[in-house]
Amino acid sequence: MILINDNGAPLKAKIEINASGIVLHSRSGTDRSRDYRKALELLLSRLDIAGVGYEIYVDSHPVQSIPLADRRLIFSRNVPVATRFNEIVSAMNHGTNSHGAWRRLLIEVPGSSPDKLRAVVRAAEEAPIIDRLPASHLRRVTPSHIHRAVERLLDGGDAPNFAPSRDYDVLTDDGNPLAPKKVFGLALEEALGIEAFPAHFSAGWGQISFELLEEAGLWIVPKKGAAARPKARRSVVESALSRFLPTEEEQVWIEGNPKIVVHLKRERHPGLAKRKRDEFVAKHGRLFCEDCGLDPSERYGEEAGPACIEVHHHRTFVAQMHAGHESVTDDLKCLCANCHRVLHRKLALGI
Repeated sequence: MILINDNGAPLKAKIEINASGIVLHSRSGTDRSRDYRKALELLLSRLDIAGVGYEIYVDSHPVQSIPLADRRLIFSRNVPVATRFNEIVSAMNHGTNSHGAWRRLLIEVPGSSPDKLRAVVRAAEEAPIIDRLPASHLRRVTPSHIHRAVERLLDGGDAPNFAPSRDYDVLTDDGNPLAPKKVFGLALEEALGIEAFPAHFSAGWGQISFELLEEAGLWIVPKKGAAARPKARRSVVESALSRFLPTEEEQVWIEGNPKIVVHLKRERHPGLAKRKRDEFVAKHGRLFCEDCGLDPSERYGEEAGPACIEVHHHRTFVAQMHAGHESVTDDLKCLCANCHRVLHRKLALGI
């Protein structure tokens, strides 16, 4: 257990509370119980405030076979806790070669149960130490794990061990923003059969979690003030371009984010754009931009105006959920040329 100071901060000093009383572990090395002094002074202050009487005994392992009465420390009771601490340290080292060691202590509080003592000194359970998982463990997360995590969150579920997104969002096929660490955390729990915590992995550009989220078809976008997507390596861009003949403008987008090639290929699906436009006109009676509402026919006329409306493949996530997915018109949106290009640029930049 640990103590929480009056400002709500945990002290780096280990304590135990049992039927015998309060055990304060010794100070040793550079990190073990480095807040020993603060902890002991806080214990004494809180016992004083509660009006609880106590005795203090040296409790180091070498002396535990000595009768308790012979290990009792003598110190002044009606002096400030800082003075009391110095007297206790002097007493615990009396007769030894050391004059300043901070040893393990037992604070005996007759008539007080462990539950009462925990309440009096405001002790808290020590948070478990969580190590970063190796890359081999993180890579056990598959697209299927990620898709199911997304579905759980969209259905109202949560990943309570993870905070809401602060720097980045992942966008689903319909543009719903989710916290990347919540999505990956849930996927990791299913993949490894563990309870996942933020310390298990890192989030950010170049991290395995982001890599796997994007491989599963999610778009990652930074929030205001967060780092933008880093520029892709030339070899990655060239590899993407080797399988696709882009326009000059599309090449700029691809250099910003090579993954957009898959998206652009879907938008060139033979006949699909025409079918989408035909269905859209049949439903609405005209073509207009689904983002800004522009009706180009009003400005450019019925013959030329519709040329301003392009087809955008917006269901990237769904399209990558199943191998061999065939695009359908519900995967598409009608956008004016301006909105379409701005959206592609945002996808490339990750904003």
